[in-house]
Amino acid sequence: MCSRFENKESGISIFKKLDKNSNGEFILEEFEDVKNENIAPTDRIIAILKENDKFRITEASWGIRFKDEKTFPLIFNSRIETIRKKPYWENLFKINRCLVPATAFYEWRTVNNRKIPLKIILENSGLFFFSSVYSVINNKLMVSIITTEPNRFMKNIHTRMPHIIKEENFFDFFNDESNKFIKEIQPLDDKIPMEIEEI
Repeated sequence: MCSRFENKESGISIFKKLDKNSNGEFILEEFEDVKNENIAPTDRIIAILKENDKFRITEASWGIRFKDEKTFPLIFNSRIETIRKKPYWENLFKINRCLVPATAFYEWRTVNNRKIPLKIILENSGLFFFSSVYSVINNKLMVSIITTEPNRFMKNIHTRMPHIIKEENFFDFFNDESNKFIKEIQPLDDKIPMEIEEI
């Protein structure tokens, strides 16, 4: 599960990083600054979409809610197992996948009946991305982060983890071969070092 994360990068800094080694054209939309620490479901976030061979860096809301909140839950995380099995979600992945930039995410460890927040980062990598899907409902862009089984590092912390794309693999995610990529969504490679910071 991922219910809180951090993104210290701004829209302009992400634009500059991605555009310098670009395999496509990037469009940075104008939007007000979004929260950069302790980002929670329903918060405004940055999302990157591919539309007509162009990459759009824009604002979105974290969590997809299809109708009224009394009867429909907010889907802020989407299990990759569900995406693979259910035609609606599989099609959403095929045509509406996106990436959410992040610099850390949070989980909690219970010690002596007390929950301690843990900040999880990738060593030697400031910026990374969460694989995600989006839907536009009532003209509002809504995003759900894809989760998978934990890797060896995360198994001691939680039973799930967000699917992470490193900056150098950014363009691979938007490859047209969605059927191939959906099978390749696995826990982060154990060879990629991760760190915990207690906060």
